[in-house]
Amino acid sequence: MIFFFLNLSAYLRRKKANVFLIYLAFIPSLISSIGTFFTGFFPYTSTQVLHNLSASTFFMGGFAYCILYGFCEWITKGISKRQAISGFIVALFFLLFIIFTAINYYNPALALEESHLTEWLLICVLMFWVIQHEAIMTLDKKRASKKD
Repeated sequence: MIFFFLNLSAYLRRKKANVFLIYLAFIPSLISSIGTFFTGFFPYTSTQVLHNLSASTFFMGGFAYCILYGFCEWITKGISKRQAISGFIVALFFLLFIIFTAINYYNPALALEESHLTEWLLICVLMFWVIQHEAIMTLDKKRASKKD
């Protein structure tokens, strides 16, 4: 994921996006990527506390980078508003999962299924967001190379 965010940040720089916003968005994306690594490094079955801490880092960072990258794309000329909106949609799924997981923390019987469902929905929309951005960045590079 870190390489994707480096590529996305470079793409936004080429599009003349606000450099401060790019750096601001990259920080939670880096933290979230590290959280993703440690979520797998500390499986739920061996150490629940470290797994949950790592997963929380991934989800909170993911919510932040989706909002920040989406806002950065929204205000940058030459980037589709639909592309920016897709980041806000993914952020909504991050938020839904965070809310249902918080409810679960205090009352596991209340939203257990909703928590699991929103986690899988989140992973699906996040992968769609990544693939969509990669496709757009690849097409943009091809167009730029044809102009040269």
